[in-house]
Amino acid sequence: MGQTSNILAQSLADRFTTIMRLLRQTLGAPDYARFDLTLKWAVWHRISRLSHRFRPLSFNPRPPRPRKPSAKREPAPEPAPASAKRRELPRQQGWLLQTFPGHHIPYVRGHLIRFLEDPDIISLHTENPRVSRVLRPICHMLAIPLPDYLKLERKPRPKPEPKPARRREKKPEPTLYEYFLQKYPAPPPRPTLPGHIYAPTASPKINFER
Repeated sequence: MGQTSNILAQSLADRFTTIMRLLRQTLGAPDYARFDLTLKWAVWHRISRLSHRFRPLSFNPRPPRPRKPSAKREPAPEPAPASAKRRELPRQQGWLLQTFPGHHIPYVRGHLIRFLEDPDIISLHTENPRVSRVLRPICHMLAIPLPDYLKLERKPRPKPEPKPARRREKKPEPTLYEYFLQKYPAPPPRPTLPGHIYAPTASPKINFER
């Protein structure tokens, strides 16, 4: 980046740091005194971490690294004891506004919206798209619609190949004999009583001496 770009990044970094400082100061407002200190400390730590990441990202543009083939993941370490775990933050859209209602955070939200609409931040994002790693989480936690330059390009998914249609084999047409058997089925056998034997039918006698 040239000298002009450095001056631009310096001013933008200072403005972003000021906005994040205002956002952290809102956690100490009297309206939020009833909230748990561990929750406010977790939010303060989250905001500070994003604020500290913006300055080096805005000054050190780097080309995107090629993705390495995924290696086998090592087994997860054993969970830490309950006393050492940090407070988990919500993940839904606009969780900071929902967790701390009032007029303090929306006031800072308005400053951040104007900061994202500044042409200088758009030109900085063009030179160094890595700054979006900080701006997207801030927009998510404050329910700010993503500007066009921060939206991720969705690659179209390849359409699945259509499955070959199954060929239905045609059944052969029944013969005339099979047709009459289906239309006039044979009568059921006569019921027989237990121990009863029917006498065989007598065959007719034919006199050939006539």
